[in-house]
Parts: sequence; structure tokens; C-alpha cells
Amino acid sequence: MNLRLNYICVSIFIFFCISSLSAQNYHQLLKQKEKLIKESKALTSNLQATQSTQKNTLEALQIVNTQIRVKEGILSLLNQELNVLKSQQKQIETELEDIISQLEALKQNYSTLIQKTHHLSLTYNRILFFLSSNDFNQLLRRRHYLKKMEVDRREKYKSIQQVKIDIENKRQLLVVKKLEQIDLQKNKKTEIRGLWQTKKSQEATVDALKSKEDSLLKALSSKELERQKITNEILSILAKEKNKEDGLTPELKLISSSFASNKGRLPWPTERGTVVTNFGESLHPVLSGITVMNNGIEIATTTNDVRSVFDGEVAKIIILPNGYKVLIIRHGEYFSVYSNLYDVSVQKGQKIKIKQQLGSIYNPTTQRRNVLGFQIWQSREKLNPKNWLSSY
Repeated sequence: MNLRLNYICVSIFIFFCISSLSAQNYHQLLKQKEKLIKESKALTSNLQATQSTQKNTLEALQIVNTQIRVKEGILSLLNQELNVLKSQQKQIETELEDIISQLEALKQNYSTLIQKTHHLSLTYNRILFFLSSNDFNQLLRRRHYLKKMEVDRREKYKSIQQVKIDIENKRQLLVVKKLEQIDLQKNKKTEIRGLWQTKKSQEATVDALKSKEDSLLKALSSKELERQKITNEILSILAKEKNKEDGLTPELKLISSSFASNKGRLPWPTERGTVVTNFGESLHPVLSGITVMNNGIEIATTTNDVRSVFDGEVAKIIILPNGYKVLIIRHGEYFSVYSNLYDVSVQKGQKIKIKQQLGSIYNPTTQRRNVLGFQIWQSREKLNPKNWLSSY
């Protein structure tokens, strides 16, 4: 009996652990979907703002490409959510069948108990039943027997009523799950239509840009020169540091340590934004067979201001041939780089605080908002900024 009880307890414990884990995973799935939907809305705003001044540009295409990836991610999560709801519906249906079987068993037991009670009342008068006892002990046993039958009858009745409530609750829950699936299917169809429209927009933008191959190659060359200039400036700063006998000061060492300990928690360089170009090598979105190297990430945003991701000091301000600026901020042995700035509001050597405004990516003359280029370096090593920035 104890062994059986232990087995039941362990089974119940495992069931609740699995249910809890499943609920946790489902909650995480919903959070991911909510984040992607928020990101998709931000990209739509970015695209509308971009296309109002620079339709059929590489920047617009980068946003469209990212929007397609985000929408595909949403569709994938919707499919996962749909599978979870179908699984939950199946589980509820199974539980409902079990409860109905339990109800039938309880009704059968209750019916048997009623029949026994009725048979006893017909066969024996309650007083005569007690008086016909052979001795006092038998009288007590008979009294206990009748009392137990009455208690069992009441308990069985209560159990039946509770099971009926459970059945009704399960049926209502089943209706809810089915309605959730209907809503989810509608959302899925909407997302599929949106994805199709975005892909049509992508095709149109690519076709338009293919006719501008010369300007794209020129822009690519300018970007490569910018990338090399930033690299050279950081290497130059490090070379000057190396020539010093004392190396990093205690203050810079402390900033380095603090910066490193905040990996994955740094604020974004813009209040809102979406990564439209990732770190590392990638194929050019228009020019066939050409690989592009990115030392950081590019962020599309509907905000103008750019801010520092950590305390530091302005190490260098670079003015590019196109008039845009690049800002390099030092955080001990780490560097954060902000490019495509139209305006800079800080000076070389200035001490900077976390989230302090550094400049703007908005050009009031052309009414264009640039995509922000953002890099993180540790001495000579280029790091993936996405691993350092906090999640929105």
C-alpha cells in the first residue's frame, strides 16, 4: 500500500513539474512573439520614414530584408503556438474523457450504495436491527456500519457533484482553446499576407537598385575606406598607448573591468532601434557574388539622437569625405564606435557618462535619418555588439 502511495505521489510530482516546464516554455514563446511583433512595427515605421525621403535605396532594402526575417520569425512562433494549443486541446479532451469515466464509476458506486441502503431499510426496521444484536459490541458494529453507509453516500454524492463541475470547467476550457486557435489562424493569415507584400516590395526595390550598380559599387568602396579608417585610428590610439611606460592608468583599468562586467547589459546607442545589418561577413543584398565585411552592426531607428553605451572619454572624432562623422569613445581597453553621425555634440578628450547624448543621425537639409553604424572593440579585437547590448 505504501509503495503504491509513493508511486502515485512521484507520478503527481512529475506531472506538475512537466506542466510547469511546459507553461514556462509557452510563456517564453509568447514573450518572443511579442518582442518580434514590436520589432516588426518599429521596422514598418522606419521603412515609412525612410521611403518618404529615400525610396529604393540600400538603406530601405536593408530594413525590408530585416522585416522579412522578423515576419518569418513571427510566423514560426505562431506555428509553434498553434501546435502548443492543439496539444493542450488534446490533453484537455483526454482529461475530459477520464473525468467522464470517473463520473460513470462514481454514479455506479452511488447507485449500488443506494440499493444496499434501500434493501436494508426494507428488510429491517432500524430499531429492530439494533435490538436483534446478540450483544453490545455487535450493536456498536451495526451502528457504525449504518453510520458509515450514510457518510459514504453523502461523500459519493459530493464527489459526483464536484466531478460534474470539473467536467463543465474542462468543457469551457476546451471552448476557449478552440477560440484561441481560430484567432491564431486569423493572425497567421494576416502575417502571411504581410510577408507576401513585404517580399513584393523587396523585389521591386532590388530591381530598382540593380539599375544603380555603379553608385552601389561607389558606396561600397566608400564604406570600405571608412571601415579601414576607423581600424587605423583605433590601432593608432593603441600604438601611442603602447609607447607609454605605465600603460593603462588605474582609472582606465577600473573602467575596463566595469565595462566587461556589463556584457549583455549595455544600453542601446539609440533609444529605439532594430539591427538591419549584422556583425561579420554577409552577401551584398543587391550586387551578386560580392561579400561585405562589417566590423559592427547597423541600427535603423525612428529617433534622431545617439547616446553613449557606457562611461568613457572621447578618443577621436573622424570627419568623412561625405561630411558625416565617426565618434570613437574609449572605455579603458574597450572602444565603442558610432558612425554615420550628421552632428556631434561632444569634443575630443571630453569625459562621457552612460546614456549621454553624443550627436544626431538626422540631416535637416535632406530630411534624412541615417542608419547608425555601431562597433565595439577590445584593444585590437572586433567584438559582436549584439552580444554586449541588452535586450529591448
